[in-house]
Amino acid sequence: MSIQNEAVPHLQAEHIFAGLSDYQHALSSHMDWLRHCYSAILNWGEGGPHAIDRAVCAFDAWFGGARESLLGGFVGFTRLGELHDEVHDTAERLIARAGTGQTITTSDYEAMMALVLAFGTAAQSLEREVWRTLATVDPLTGLGNRQTMMSQLIGERDRAIRLEQPCCVGLADIDHFKKINDTFGHATGDRVLRAVADCLRGAVRPYDILYRYGGEEFLVCLPAATLEAGAQVLERMRSAVKHLAMTDATGRAITISATFGLAMLTADHSVEESLERADNALYDGKRGGRNRVVIHRG
Repeated sequence: MSIQNEAVPHLQAEHIFAGLSDYQHALSSHMDWLRHCYSAILNWGEGGPHAIDRAVCAFDAWFGGARESLLGGFVGFTRLGELHDEVHDTAERLIARAGTGQTITTSDYEAMMALVLAFGTAAQSLEREVWRTLATVDPLTGLGNRQTMMSQLIGERDRAIRLEQPCCVGLADIDHFKKINDTFGHATGDRVLRAVADCLRGAVRPYDILYRYGGEEFLVCLPAATLEAGAQVLERMRSAVKHLAMTDATGRAITISATFGLAMLTADHSVEESLERADNALYDGKRGGRNRVVIHRG
């Protein structure tokens, strides 16, 4: 991910989509302002000063609001704002010079165009950066998706082997989720998935990595955790899910619990084999009554 805080890929994709729409409006407003600016420089004396008022450009207002949003966390965001200021400052200097009768030279225009092109390149780079990140995120829960999970797990396994540290992987499956969908509807089922994802997110350690594994299943990578330490984290996750208090639109209580399976990532087994071991432990937990943590040993 290229977002500045790379620890855990927890993004609300719908918020980023809305932010991208606002971003496009801000860019469009900036381009409108730029056209007015060119006209003001080329046709001084025909109302130029009114046309290039910076307030006409909505980019400043968008940028100030987006600074604290998810888009504001992307690496290219700050540089884009700096280039936007440079474009405005340079244009205002050219307008001021034109207003005093000074000649605007070819090199002045070239410097202005270089800034405009740099701003356009930065704007495109930021959008590509956002789309690349969205490709790694499950849009419903904001967790990392399965497409990016495997390469990251391989990296964590390799690092654990290199540093001679333990590393665990845990699988979680919401109990009786089909019954929740059948009883309360799929919209409520989606609410439950988001709530469980938020619940799991709040129960893990800061450096643990959560993914939506698929359907009602979640995966957590637990770096530097022995089976015993990993089981403690999973037990905390299990308890947090069990204590979720949710109701449907009519006030009916929704009973939620999850079963967990835990296995080590080791040099002796591939990531796929470790996931299979965690999956086997999870289904031992399902057969044993659900709402429990089961460790695969051996």
